[in-house]
Amino acid sequence: MGGTISISIEDFQISPEHLIGDLAALLSAWFYAGNYMVVEKLREKFSTTTVILWVCSIELLVVIPVTWLTEDQLFPSSFNGWLVAIALGVLCQVIGQGIMAYTLKQFSSGFVSLFILLEPIFTSFLAWIIFAEQLTIMNGLAFLVVLTGIYLAQLSQSVNKQMSESA
Repeated sequence: MGGTISISIEDFQISPEHLIGDLAALLSAWFYAGNYMVVEKLREKFSTTTVILWVCSIELLVVIPVTWLTEDQLFPSSFNGWLVAIALGVLCQVIGQGIMAYTLKQFSSGFVSLFILLEPIFTSFLAWIIFAEQLTIMNGLAFLVVLTGIYLAQLSQSVNKQMSESA
């Protein structure tokens, strides 16, 4: 928790202009955590392929009406637009979410979601290398706290489901 707070503390602002974005971020985080817990429970009974197929289908049923109501255009209008949409679907949704669902058979959702905190660390370093973004001492401390948390969580007996089931 400390690492998460320290990563996002620099972006935290209390103002009416940011209220909708902050509420959207909070709601998104709540659904993100719920997704991990639901997929973990589904993986106890179903294969990765079955879970991902159903998750993608349900997400499609939610996203299509929202997109239809909020956007002027539902489908890409160019060949490059279609390539980007297909690449995002295959790389992010099918491969990324498929790997996540697969790991939830071996590891707890708490550990997998904690491990996902490596994403802002990698992203920060890539932004530093590619875009010459500045990394502050606060960023370094946040990274250290996150890495320490992941290490301590990995030491826990409840991380590996197969190990904790056999004990």
